[in-house]
Formats: sequence, structure tokens, C-alpha cells
Amino acid sequence: MQSIQPLTQEIAMELIREMLPTIQSRATLTEELRCQPKDTILAFKDAGLIRALMPKRWGGSELGIDTMYRTTAELAKADPSTGWCFGLLVLHSWMLAYYSEEAQQEVWGENADACIASSFGGSPANRVTRVEEGYLVEGEWGFSSGIDHSDWAMIFAHAVSEDANEAPKAMMMLIPKRDFTILPTWKTIAQRGTGSNNLRVEQVFIPEHRTIDMVAWCQKGEGPGSSMSTNPLYKYPLYAVIPVSLASALLGASLGAYELWRDGIKGKSTVRNARVVDFTHQQIRVAEVSATLDAAQALFEKSLARLTAAEPIDTYERLRLRRNYGYTARLCNQAVKTMMESSGAGSMFEANPLQRYWRDVQASAMHITFNMDHLGEMFGKLELGLPLNQKDSLLS
Repeated sequence: MQSIQPLTQEIAMELIREMLPTIQSRATLTEELRCQPKDTILAFKDAGLIRALMPKRWGGSELGIDTMYRTTAELAKADPSTGWCFGLLVLHSWMLAYYSEEAQQEVWGENADACIASSFGGSPANRVTRVEEGYLVEGEWGFSSGIDHSDWAMIFAHAVSEDANEAPKAMMMLIPKRDFTILPTWKTIAQRGTGSNNLRVEQVFIPEHRTIDMVAWCQKGEGPGSSMSTNPLYKYPLYAVIPVSLASALLGASLGAYELWRDGIKGKSTVRNARVVDFTHQQIRVAEVSATLDAAQALFEKSLARLTAAEPIDTYERLRLRRNYGYTARLCNQAVKTMMESSGAGSMFEANPLQRYWRDVQASAMHITFNMDHLGEMFGKLELGLPLNQKDSLLS
């Protein structure tokens, strides 16, 4: 195992800031590659940054959720896709800590800097069948951000029992790169650098120790590995934390877009040689956009404070957090949309980086994690004293 000096949040932020000029200079290349450049991922590994939330016993730093937020957001200011992929690398190492000791040994015992992707987008035609000591898996999973630079993947599936009377079991399964094929499906107009390709699995056996019960994880924050640590970091319900990574990247990208847009206004003139900074309507737009982003950041940081408080998170609090994450995304999307609408035709040129932020923020806000119809329905029912649907109550 490579020895890397454990991080503090301050050191992690300093390392991130040192990388920002290089990350920003690679933004166009990242879009062209439709995935993260190898040198970018290598820099994260060499700095020990993907170990930020990894257990100390494996060489990690066991820093808090706040560190994931601040490092991810800072990177996303420079390049939204890079921030998105980085946040997921940190998140997935945190997720692996919930798996069994044997699964952790397979991954981190072999490579403490292993990169892990995930996919919650399985095809309805996928087949996952319970067999002796494990599961037989076949199918295709999509939207797996960072799969090209990952050594392992976590895939969500409903496993069918050999007993026809038993309901399918919701599970997360850990699978090594040797057992799946990456399909180059990520041909999109936004978030190109996330490389969120599909992966294909052909009749692969996944042993029991590389699986985790999603209901227990979602409802109680329990997994085989959570009992091996006294750190509250490894006791959170799954969906109270997953959106933090994605919302951090979305918020950071929106703040980066704002700085670019605001500074651009200061030196911009119209074709009639009028200074745009002197236009009253543009001054008002700046006030509105900055207030919208301040509101988004305040709501998000208030949610993180509740998440990390030493108090249990019941279903109501969990769904309130999820509502807040979704609304943070809505506010960010609204702010960046206003920036673009107030930027003139010049913002549409490929050479203008603002259009990339706009595309990436729009696409990020469309992620199912931020769907306010779904989140609003769940929270609204609880707020009004109505029961949740079973599908929502178990895996929310």
C-alpha cells in the first residue's frame, strides 16, 4: 500500500487550489476526450485526495462530509465535469467503507488508490439471480460517471430469489473492471467530461460479500462495514449523503459561472461602445443572480450542518435534506440560466467558457437525484401527514 500523508481539510483545499490553473487549462481537452484526462486522475491520487473520506485503517484520512463539499465545489468552479468526477471518487470510497471487510480487502488491500464508479441506471431487461453463495449477473447499466478511469464499479440491482414466493431484493453490488465491458455511449451535449458511459456485464458471478442490502443502507445507514468503525461518518443513510457530492459540483460550477460572468461584464462594451457595466438592468441582474446563489449556498450549508449534527436522521429529516438538495439544484440552474439570458449572442460561441458552464449546470440539475416532483411528493406527503408509497419508504 502506498503511504500518503493523511490530509486535513485545510491541506486538501490548498492542494485543490494548486491544481485549479491546470484543471481549467484542460477544460476543452476534457470535453474532447469525453472523459477525464489520465493526468488529472493521477494528480488526485498522488495528492491523496480521493482518500479524503476513506477509513484510516486503509490509509485514508476520514475527513467529514464538509470536506467533500468544499473540495468538490472548488474544483467545479474551474471545470464542472472535473468537479463532478472528483466528488464521485471521494463519495464512492466512502460508500465502500459500508461493505464487508472481505470486499474492502479485495479493493483497498490490492490498491489503496483504486477508483470506483457506480451506476443506479440498470436496464429493466437485466437479470440478477440468487445462486449458491452469491448472484449471477447479466445486463447493462448506464450513466456511470468516471467509468473509464475506474478499477471497480458499484451497480444497483434487484436480485430475484430462486424461491418464487420471495420478492426481489434491492442490492448494491461491487464488480471489478475485468468483469465488465465499457460501452462508448456518452455522446452528449453537456457534462461531456464526466464520461458517463454504460457498462455491460455478461454472466458474471458476484459473491455475497461484495453485495450490500440497500434497504438497510437507505433506512438505517447500516452495512457490514459500518459496524467496524465508531466514526459517525460511516453511520449515515445512503441517500442523505449521495446528493451532497453531486450538489457540491453543481453549486461550485454555478459559482464559477457567476465569477466568469460578473468579471466579463466589467470589461464588456456594446457595438455602440457603451459600457455594459453602466446598464441599470445589468446591475439588477447581478444583484438577483448573486442573491439566488447566496440562497442556494445557505440552504445547502444549512443542510450539511443538520446532516453532520450528532443526532439521528429519521425519515422526515432525510427527506427534508433531499428536498433541500433538489431545491439547491433548482436555484443554481435558475441563476445560470439568467446569466446566459443576460450575456448576449457572444456567449454562444464555443470559445466562450460560459456556455460550457451553462450546459453542464443544466444537465447536472436534470439528474434524477434533484427531481423536485419526486422529492416534493415524498416530503409533501410527510408534511401533510400522509403515508409514503412503499417504493419510496424503502429506498429513499
